[in-house]
Amino acid sequence: MTPGELLALAAQSCVDAAKLLHELKVDVTLKGTFDQVSTADLEIEAFLRQALVNGAPGSAVIGEELGSASARITWYVDPIDGTRNFVRGIPLACISVAAAVDGSLVAGCVLDPFRDELFTAACDVPFTVRSTGLVIPPATSPRPLVLTDIPLPGSLYRGEVELLAELLAVADVRRVYSTALSLAWVAAGRADAAANLGIHPWDVAAGAVLVREAGGEFVDVGSNGFVAGRGEIVPWLVERLEGVVS
Repeated sequence: MTPGELLALAAQSCVDAAKLLHELKVDVTLKGTFDQVSTADLEIEAFLRQALVNGAPGSAVIGEELGSASARITWYVDPIDGTRNFVRGIPLACISVAAAVDGSLVAGCVLDPFRDELFTAACDVPFTVRSTGLVIPPATSPRPLVLTDIPLPGSLYRGEVELLAELLAVADVRRVYSTALSLAWVAAGRADAAANLGIHPWDVAAGAVLVREAGGEFVDVGSNGFVAGRGEIVPWLVERLEGVVS
């Protein structure tokens, strides 16, 4: 399958999965001191796994909730990125699916079910946003806009509070608590950069494709961090995050 075909499968699977959210009863349990899982996470991931593997026989899935396997075509699935927002009814969450071929990410799709916005891109397909709601063309601002959840509760890194204070002095900051959605917004030009620590591959796989195909940078920092975006704020953030994780 081509990257475009993988993207089409991912996008349709996300759209179909989002329809289930209107029917699910959402129950929540803890899966760590600061983390939660809902019935929606589990059911949406199960649906996506079946749809993606059926559509690309022989492929495998790396998912947040239901385990990981690898194959020549591997899917990265985050069924509800932003669960803590989702379970409180805060409309800052999304469904995220990416495809990798032989270990290289080639397609990514992020669906915001609250705004019915679909962000897509692949190696042979330009970045696009399909939205049925109000869309304001992003304007320039005198200070860069940065999306970050740093510092996260329970983080083992020191220096995150100081980093946030430094960042507030040079940029406008928004805390979204959905990494995939933050990356989609960076790709769309709604923010200049996004940066987080404590992330997993399924959090960033789709968003990394979106940002790169939209002309931005995606930089891994340490073993579980990243900076993504455009402009001078990107190397500034990379330098400071590297100082925190070193």
